[in-house]
Amino acid sequence: YYEIPGPINKTTERHLAINCVHDRVVCWWPLVNDDAWPWAPISSEKDRANLLLLGYAQGRLEVLSSVRTEWDPLDVRFGTKQPYQVFTVEHSVSVDKEPMADSCIYECIRNKIQCVSVTRIPLKSKAISCCRNVTEDKLILGCEDSSLILYETHRRVTLLAQTELLPSLISCHPSGAILLVGSNQGELQIFDMALSPINIQLLAEDRLPRETLQFSKLFDASSSLVQMQWIAPQVVSQKGEGSDIYDLLFLRFERGPLGVLLFKLGVFTRGQLGLIDIIFQYIHCDEIYEAINILSSMNWDTLGHQCFISMSAIVNHLLRQKLTPEREAQLETSLGTFYAPTRPLLDSTILEYRDQISKYARRFFHHLLRYQRFEKAFLLAVDVGARDLFMNSWDPWTEGIC
Repeated sequence: YYEIPGPINKTTERHLAINCVHDRVVCWWPLVNDDAWPWAPISSEKDRANLLLLGYAQGRLEVLSSVRTEWDPLDVRFGTKQPYQVFTVEHSVSVDKEPMADSCIYECIRNKIQCVSVTRIPLKSKAISCCRNVTEDKLILGCEDSSLILYETHRRVTLLAQTELLPSLISCHPSGAILLVGSNQGELQIFDMALSPINIQLLAEDRLPRETLQFSKLFDASSSLVQMQWIAPQVVSQKGEGSDIYDLLFLRFERGPLGVLLFKLGVFTRGQLGLIDIIFQYIHCDEIYEAINILSSMNWDTLGHQCFISMSAIVNHLLRQKLTPEREAQLETSLGTFYAPTRPLLDSTILEYRDQISKYARRFFHHLLRYQRFEKAFLLAVDVGARDLFMNSWDPWTEGIC
């Protein structure tokens, strides 16, 4: 038993989060306006704190440290990879009073908690929900205007999409390929991790995919949907080599019922729904832009094998078809995820994949020559630093200008 400091009233809702090794706990609550504190010595920095770090050992719980966040927190949780790292999302505003979200990292060092990193994300309206993917390099925010914001830490880019509902709840699939957005009214919408919408339908229905699934049409759900969570362990491998299937989504309504949504993810993928699986499905449906957007969002340094398989599948598909300006641009973008990434790749990553990928660059080069795209072939040879391709391009190039 431990009495938590801070405001004493019935309206303040306190939240708890525990780390993966079960020896640290954070307790947090919304900021209390300074005007609410009486002018008295009791209004100390400790009493004004809204985030507590507690230690748990040998059945005892004690407060180790406390801090007052700079802005009102929307979400606070421990990292899954670093048990003594705390991630927060805080409501903030710009100098022009425009809404923003601060993605902060706190470190627990020598039983003290302190902020070590802040990333400011501009928004069009106030965030009402958030979620991080399993690898914790993407932050998804749901906003009051029904917009969905995805911030990629690796590329430092922000993606934007509009939902068909008010995104009160967000849950990322453990494989990191899709995310589910839900409203308190019991509506559900699916997006991939590049924020392309994915249609959904019930298995028992005639083939009529739709953008949203409405639970109110399926069963009596008069109370609000308040929780939506994939049934999976806290830490899931992202190497794409596991055989575990995560196809159950737990649903909890405020006054009942409880439910589980079973996803039928396909026979050919053996129930898997990883990044490679969804890219292959996009290729099968000839939705190449969506496949490339997923590939572009992947990190070669951490998911090199998956990136190579995905890029190979996209490039092979495009090289088997007639060259058009659209497909030429798609081939450039696909190969560019390796040759011209947003951020430089590690030397070890380049050494591991450059020889294999150069074979695809050569095939693209000869594909360009076949369709008399001599200038582009010449530039490709220069870009990939292939002297022999450069020399091969010289004869048809000179013929083209004579």
